[in-house]
Amino acid sequence: MVSNRTDTHKINRQENVRQKIGLDQAACLAVIEILNDALADEVVLSIKTRGARWNVQGAGFFNRHTLFGAQYKLLNEISNQISKRSLDLSGTLVGCFDEFLKKTRLSEWPGVIPGMKDLIVDHESAIQFLRADARTCSDVYDDKITGGLLLELAGQHEKMVTSLRS
Repeated sequence: MVSNRTDTHKINRQENVRQKIGLDQAACLAVIEILNDALADEVVLSIKTRGARWNVQGAGFFNRHTLFGAQYKLLNEISNQISKRSLDLSGTLVGCFDEFLKKTRLSEWPGVIPGMKDLIVDHESAIQFLRADARTCSDVYDDKITGGLLLELAGQHEKMVTSLRS
């Protein structure tokens, strides 16, 4: 759909939004890049969790199948929270799976079906990345809102690790 406006209203509005939230454009762009990295990690971990769910076998099938299902839904919600924050900053998010794979900080093992231990390692890695990202957002870019969100998401990953271990 093409806009029929001939003025620069949209461009000015985006610039004003950045000014009104107290972050300069360079900080916004850097934080959006951090959010894209975090989003890539969440999407990859969600896919790994789905793979684990789809391939559950043997004793404890129902419990593990249910746990993995609940966790990939939570991971999808985390992805939505990240995307909403990026939109608040007028950001553009990664949307192509190839880009997610290039940006993720999690290890990938093609052909390997992730198990409980693999998912625990990935969640613990995600927690470490989110904590470091939160510090960078808060301390370097003075974006305590994004920093707080990322710490909250790290806490959700901690709960998922606890569930996987139990």
